[in-house]
Amino acid sequence: MGRKPVEKLAPSQCQTIVTWAMPQLTDRSKLPNIVDPAIKKIMDLKHLYQVAAVAVLCLQPEPSYRPLITDVRHSLIPLVPVELGGTLRVSDPSRSPKV
Repeated sequence: MGRKPVEKLAPSQCQTIVTWAMPQLTDRSKLPNIVDPAIKKIMDLKHLYQVAAVAVLCLQPEPSYRPLITDVRHSLIPLVPVELGGTLRVSDPSRSPKV
């Protein structure tokens, strides 16, 4: 996202990336605005929503409510295209055989 973990808004105010991201991760209309353009072009919007849902779980204030990193990994790998290190095979309509 290109943001610092903590940004100074005013002399006495700071905002963490979690505080900034949470409203955007939970609002489907705002989610595409915070996604890296390279990923946005490759990933299906449905998969981005699923990735955001996993991210929200990871940001829970109560540590015991957060998933284990192995569970996060197992949740994300099927949603990430092979080109980005995952296992999702994205079909390219331009490579489909023409009938």
